[in-house]
Amino acid sequence: MNQEVLKPIIDTITREVIKRLKDRINEQKEQKKKLLLVFTGGTGNFDKVMSQLITLSQEYHFLALFTPAFEKAIGREKVRQDIEFEDVSKEGLYDALSKIDTVIFPTLTQNTAVKASIGIRDSLGSEALACGLLLKKKVIAVTDSIPLRSMPVAYGRMVGEILKRLEQLGVYMCEGEELSEILLKRNDSVSIKQAVNTTAAKESVSSEKLTQTEAFVFEEKNPVTADVIYKAALEGYERIILKPKTIVTPMAKDTAKDKKITIEWAVN
Repeated sequence: MNQEVLKPIIDTITREVIKRLKDRINEQKEQKKKLLLVFTGGTGNFDKVMSQLITLSQEYHFLALFTPAFEKAIGREKVRQDIEFEDVSKEGLYDALSKIDTVIFPTLTQNTAVKASIGIRDSLGSEALACGLLLKKKVIAVTDSIPLRSMPVAYGRMVGEILKRLEQLGVYMCEGEELSEILLKRNDSVSIKQAVNTTAAKESVSSEKLTQTEAFVFEEKNPVTADVIYKAALEGYERIILKPKTIVTPMAKDTAKDKKITIEWAVN
């Protein structure tokens, strides 16, 4: 056959192959759980946060909303270089929230945190956070862009209280390097036989001695927040026993220190 005869045949085959590939890709996307990313203007440990999102992209299909502050500081095209996502506009926020169970703020800023903690919803970031909580979505915020340890003591304490307030409202706080672990954590059943004291000499203790009057045993798979520490303190506990690999948020660690509560992890 000459080229004139072959060309329409090749074109038809090529179009069909491309169509099937697109259908396959779309089918794979539909099979993944959807997750909403809300990028506010923070830049702390951005590369580390993106590496975590790359890991999560194997399991999740991302919807992404970008605030004007983030567009100015970094820009969505920088994000697009590392992960695929479906753009969400300001007007499409509520529709996006109806499609997902989890909202992640990979670059939470102090400004958004302050507004959300007192119910102000006058920015795209604070509105997204408020709606996530009101709709009972799981809201996770990466705090790397809020460097408490480098702030003056009094000011850092004030900002820390704001973050604790967000935790009490239901926001899971974490550092960038913990993000994928929080979402992809295995639901292993663990029996508590002994615990390791991470704040002192890391002494092993028998689970038979960990009675309810001596320690608060936290058996949930969710990260430990400041609210959990507050509850344990109110009930008079001085120690909290966690399953192995349970994540403790930065605010929970600070609260435990303030309340003089020892955090221990059980081992098999």
